[in-house]
Amino acid sequence: MSSAWVRTGKNQGGYRGECIDIADVLQQIETAAREHQWTIDVFLDHDGQRLLGLTRMAAQSRASIYLSTGIHGDEPAGPLAALRLLRENQWPAGLDLHFCPCLNPRAFALNSRWNPSGLDLNREYRHPKSAETRAHIQWLERQPQFDVCLCLHEDWESHGFYLYELNPLARPSIAEAMIAAAARVCPVDYSPLIEGRPAA
Repeated sequence: MSSAWVRTGKNQGGYRGECIDIADVLQQIETAAREHQWTIDVFLDHDGQRLLGLTRMAAQSRASIYLSTGIHGDEPAGPLAALRLLRENQWPAGLDLHFCPCLNPRAFALNSRWNPSGLDLNREYRHPKSAETRAHIQWLERQPQFDVCLCLHEDWESHGFYLYELNPLARPSIAEAMIAAAARVCPVDYSPLIEGRPAA
């Protein structure tokens, strides 16, 4: 961990950092996607929210990758990272890409983990109640099987980068390589317990 990195303690009891205008960010995301020839599927456009599923297929695909972010409205780094990735357009060759850049836009206006109905969409997928989650599940069911899924979050309470790796098929792990890559640009959380779970 960099000795220059210091926790300010301002995020006690909630996110107190800089918020984003999610409507403006999503408009820029859609513009960048169109400029770089992504297919845009608006899979929910209702009640002040517009959920986008972006896809771009490789001429000769070697893997199918899914990315999502913006499921919690107090995690502004995710949609901003999505915008930057789309603008920079530096994707590895040979990948079919499926990208949901913001899954809970109405929560950003509230600076809240929860949607306006008080639901944590990240806990909704086994028994979905919200329109957002149901629409997302329907979109996912229309996609091909993914080789890797990256669900990006911002944990403003953590001591640095960490990841949860789910690997039901026991494929070779990529977790250590991802942590090593992240460590070059930001602190890594080496706490023995993260979010109440033992960490490796």
